[in-house]
Amino acid sequence: MWMCQATRILRTLIRYVKALQKDRIHIMNRYRHQLQTSPADAEANRAQMVDHLARSDRQLTAAIHMLDRLSHYKDKIMKQIGRPTLH
Repeated sequence: MWMCQATRILRTLIRYVKALQKDRIHIMNRYRHQLQTSPADAEANRAQMVDHLARSDRQLTAAIHMLDRLSHYKDKIMKQIGRPTLH
């Protein structure tokens, strides 16, 4: 039962990380396009883009730290992704 639940948590975490990565790529591509087509607009939106990317980083960090609250699953998940756990 625990392994099944750990697998579900891992799959959900992977989907979330992929969604965050997709969003980051979209934001960066949009900014690059704006730089080529309208540099003034790109510069005006730069701070907003940087804030969006920083918020995305914080969300990723928070998602990974949620595993700390699920310590009985954390070891199993870390073994599945090939990373040792630090206690």
